[in-house]
Amino acid sequence: MENSQILVFLSITQAVIAVAMAAVAAQMGGNRLRMSRRILATSFAALGAFHALSMLSFWLAGQGPQWVLTRTLVSAVSQSASVVHLVFLGLALYLSVFRQGLRRGTFRLSIAAAVIVGVALAWPGAFDAAGAELRTLLRVGVRSLITTVAYAVLVVLMVRHRPDSGRTLGQGLVVGSLSILAASNGVNAVTTLVRDWQAWGGDVTVWLQLFGLVGVMALAIAMLVWVQERTQAMAEAKTLTAERMAHFDEDTGLPNRHGFLRRIDQGAAGGAPLTLMTVHLQRYPMLERTLGPAWAREALQRVGEALVAGRSYHFLAIGRIDSDRLAIAITADGSLADADVLARRREVESVAQGLGHPVGVSFGYAVRQQRESVESLLACACLAQEKAEAAGMHMLRFEPEQARSDADEVEIVGALYRAIGEDQLFLEYQGIFDVATGHLDGVEALIRWRHPVQGVLPPGRFLPAAERGGLMGDIDRWVLDRVCRHLRERQEAGLPEVPVALNLSAASVLDSGLPAAVEAQLRRNRLPPALLELEITESAAMHDLARARDIVDALRALGVRIALDDLGTGYSSLSHLRELRADRLKIDRSFIGSGDRFGNAIAAAIGVLGRSLGLDVVAEGVETPEQFAFCQAQGFSKVQGWLFHRPAVRWPDGQHIAPATPGVPREGGSTPV
Repeated sequence: MENSQILVFLSITQAVIAVAMAAVAAQMGGNRLRMSRRILATSFAALGAFHALSMLSFWLAGQGPQWVLTRTLVSAVSQSASVVHLVFLGLALYLSVFRQGLRRGTFRLSIAAAVIVGVALAWPGAFDAAGAELRTLLRVGVRSLITTVAYAVLVVLMVRHRPDSGRTLGQGLVVGSLSILAASNGVNAVTTLVRDWQAWGGDVTVWLQLFGLVGVMALAIAMLVWVQERTQAMAEAKTLTAERMAHFDEDTGLPNRHGFLRRIDQGAAGGAPLTLMTVHLQRYPMLERTLGPAWAREALQRVGEALVAGRSYHFLAIGRIDSDRLAIAITADGSLADADVLARRREVESVAQGLGHPVGVSFGYAVRQQRESVESLLACACLAQEKAEAAGMHMLRFEPEQARSDADEVEIVGALYRAIGEDQLFLEYQGIFDVATGHLDGVEALIRWRHPVQGVLPPGRFLPAAERGGLMGDIDRWVLDRVCRHLRERQEAGLPEVPVALNLSAASVLDSGLPAAVEAQLRRNRLPPALLELEITESAAMHDLARARDIVDALRALGVRIALDDLGTGYSSLSHLRELRADRLKIDRSFIGSGDRFGNAIAAAIGVLGRSLGLDVVAEGVETPEQFAFCQAQGFSKVQGWLFHRPAVRWPDGQHIAPATPGVPREGGSTPV
């Protein structure tokens, strides 16, 4: 077989291998390195096109001068394809090594540069038949030199690359195959460009093509292995990143709640001694906003270091379980755990004082007693810390009674939520009487709960839990609806119009939608606003005094009366009378005839203040004739209490009161309570 036939066979074989490699690269599985695979497929497709078009150009060279233009165009395209192969192979390796995106327009610029180089190699002197052979040698030599340099640069790139996992088989195969191609093209460039070596060109051409075929086959296999390795490495890195994001806090580098619990599960058996301690940085969100995230991160890190510093022999795990709360696990129980926790508390408090800004910290801890799960033990430690902070204490150890009280409250709130919809709530009314005339002045609506198991419950049994559980707004709306409905029913029955007072919680006092809700109820039931009196407490208004004042002013504009309830307790600021502008003052029962001269003096002072402001003064909780006599002596205009009327579903229509002699029960009166 002649050399020319062997060259044609080898070139066609290289073209087929390159095209097959392009198809394989395009179909490789997985979404990672998708861009690299597509670029690699384009590179090998261009290599296959180069070998095929080179053979076509070689064949057209022997077909006569009429094919000169066609051969020149084919030659330009083949040279451009060779440059595209080199550029895209470099881009594929760059993406897989550095994992960085390409700038916009890189592909267009690469293809344009390849076309320019291809035309520059093929076009000059293409139509001058006299120097065709010399130009062919020069063209092949320049292309081979460019190819050699490009392959050599890629070899250097791959040799200098040091993956985190160490050098791999694919990297070695890529370096070896690129070296073979660089060497074969380098020798080809020398035998065509150096005059003294041109005589050897005919003898080594077949061998160079054979080495080129081996290099292409090796490069195909190497790139497949390399891309697959990089795909697997990226998948593992992504898994590690996701693992870290799932189990570590980004700001501090500490384990998050999930990571903290997992470390405990891995390091402590189910029955092993275990104590969990939580540390809460008080006012942390405000400090983060005002002092900056960097200060907040440093504060958390320093507190975390203080929890661990110097006491590593019991240390098991530490983590940031909330934005402003850290937790630590120690392998100790009993008195040993108490001593360890106390020492860590002192370390943290010392660090907290040196943060450059006062930072309050509170602690809670729970000791494993009977194989409790880590999650439940952590919840117990958090509960102890919350109760310690609520009680103004620095630290508290969890006791089972704390959990039982919380469980009872959760049960009450859940049952109360159902009770609102199932009509288990009802109202009782207690009369308010005018001291001067003895006539009924109004009634106060008092809520009760007819519990299906425990019977009728007074408000003190469920309202505190309802307020903590966020149900007071719903309860207030229910009371307002029932009161207005009862007033309308009395109107329709032709009964006397009696004003009704109802209590508002802090949630309703600060609800900007309250005036609209009251107005809607009055219109729906066609009631005069004067029949409705809303009682608010000082404590409820103090959450946001300016907002409460605006809402009270809006209610007064509707014609609704406002009473300031439980006066004398809470903050007892005289400025509240000016800001809230109540129509009536209600003195708390603790000051009415208590026998304490300070309490009596306070009640008397409130009465004088109310009369000076032209306000009604109501004495609450009058239960004995002595207390009633005290109210008369102090000039209180209204009285309310069990001495005159016990709360009942029926209203005290037509009932009157009469002055009573101290120590002598009133006729027909209720037994004092």
